[in-house]
Amino acid sequence: MNKKAQSEVITTVLLVLIALAAIAIIAVFIVNQVKSSTSRVESSSQCINAAVQITSAVKTTSSVVVMNTGQTTGGTVKVTVNGVLYGTVAMPGALETASVTGSTALAVNDKVEAGVVLADGTPCAGKDLRVVTA
Repeated sequence: MNKKAQSEVITTVLLVLIALAAIAIIAVFIVNQVKSSTSRVESSSQCINAAVQITSAVKTTSSVVVMNTGQTTGGTVKVTVNGVLYGTVAMPGALETASVTGSTALAVNDKVEAGVVLADGTPCAGKDLRVVTA
């Protein structure tokens, strides 16, 4: 076999190896993107089933009672008053309630919001809002 033929074989083998390496790099990138998208979809689907309702916001006791009206268990309920964190409580079971007592008193016209935070830390978009009246 002459040197020119050997050179062509080596060139062909090197090109095939470079192509395989490029395919492997692209495959790793695509797999990571798909895994990331899948986890976001799973969190979003859990948020669809997550819902809380404020059943009462009592001014005299400074407590907010929330009910799990969805199907999600686990995670926490985050309660804010006028946009400031008031307290958190473990997500109650389906159709069960939990009470959040803050360190400050509630006042008339306070805007109380309750939202779900999943066990993995993902906050769900839907919130329940109630204005303290009396």
